[in-house]
Amino acid sequence: MVIRKELNNHMRVVMEPMEQFTSVSIGVWVDAGSANENPDNNGIAHVAEHMLFKGTATRSARDIADETAALGDHLDAYTSKECTCYCIKTLGEYADKALEIIADMICHPKLDPQDLKKELGVILDEIDMYEDDADELVHELLQKKIWQDHPLGYIISGEKDVVRHFDTDVLRRFMNTYYNGRHLLISVAGRFDPETMLAAIKKQFGDIPAGAPAAPVLPPVYHQTLVCRHKDIEQMHFDLAFDGIPYEHEDKYVLGVVNSILGGNGNSRLFQEVREEKGLAYTVYSYGSSFKQCGLFQIYAAMAPEQTAQVLDAVLASVERMRKEAVSERELSLTKRQIQTELLMSAESTHNRMEANAKAWLYNEHQETLQETAAHVAAVTAEDVSAFMQKYLRMERLCAAFVGNLPAMDADAVNAVFKKWGIPLKVQ
Repeated sequence: MVIRKELNNHMRVVMEPMEQFTSVSIGVWVDAGSANENPDNNGIAHVAEHMLFKGTATRSARDIADETAALGDHLDAYTSKECTCYCIKTLGEYADKALEIIADMICHPKLDPQDLKKELGVILDEIDMYEDDADELVHELLQKKIWQDHPLGYIISGEKDVVRHFDTDVLRRFMNTYYNGRHLLISVAGRFDPETMLAAIKKQFGDIPAGAPAAPVLPPVYHQTLVCRHKDIEQMHFDLAFDGIPYEHEDKYVLGVVNSILGGNGNSRLFQEVREEKGLAYTVYSYGSSFKQCGLFQIYAAMAPEQTAQVLDAVLASVERMRKEAVSERELSLTKRQIQTELLMSAESTHNRMEANAKAWLYNEHQETLQETAAHVAAVTAEDVSAFMQKYLRMERLCAAFVGNLPAMDADAVNAVFKKWGIPLKVQ
């Protein structure tokens, strides 16, 4: 049973006791990420995540590392476009200690200027690492161009020229705005007593100010775009995108089925047709990128530059065939059974349950049981799949990004593929 509570300071708490497990996962979620930034502080949410590991008023960074190691060494954090998560997994008997450590990090960070200066050097190196990672870069570049100047298109790690000038004043302003009751959510799943846990949460977090509601973020506008970035590497990476759906949308179950059939796993059409049958690319898959107010449906592939046009044509042929031809009942049934199996198996992880429960509330999703979700998946029909493909995966609205050895790619052949499928893009 999932229990939802709201404290007096508006902090949200969601708990799912699971006595069949020996572990517990605790996550403190900040309802803010790079989409809540501006051009002058892009990257500050990611910097805040790093700095909370640098010590508190009573703990050094080494103390945090040593104490969490004694609990199993499963303290982690990540920043996304719309939220930041600090999470820890340990045995249920250590739940109080784990909560106290992560609360100390959130509520009493040291934020020392010298620590910040050193950590910015680490983060600048991390930005360089992402720049060198072509499969990550092609995704980020495409979203940035699609949403242009909207914060949702910002690169999560930030731009180097901005990040290198951050100081503790910039950091504290951001944290004062978002690290408060209205923007914090605690999710706990696994072996724990809910009454004891709620009392501990109130003790550790109850004094955090409620804070003011954040200014609303306007929804971004989808701009059709083509972006090309030359990198002197062996492979070509491309990412395609269609205008999709937000996280909480009536078609989200259909999206899951469409993605699974088209390119979401090893028996998907893209993997089987492009890789296994034609041998054109080692990596090819599809994925949904859903956010609070919008979403994208994306397809990624990596190949030898001279095979770019062939892979692109094969991918688009698979999309078009799925748009025009109804999926068979056998393929649909197999896919739905696969999704339901993965759903139920994921519930065997306390971390997965902690994360799912947190996102359900952060994204204003109706809290439903695993059985209810499985039933929604089971209800998806071939007609639903066809309608989704026709509505969202329209060739005339496709966007694309290419990152790799551009001179080795036959641009004329790529443009011919775009023209063949009625896509108004052209590589210059």
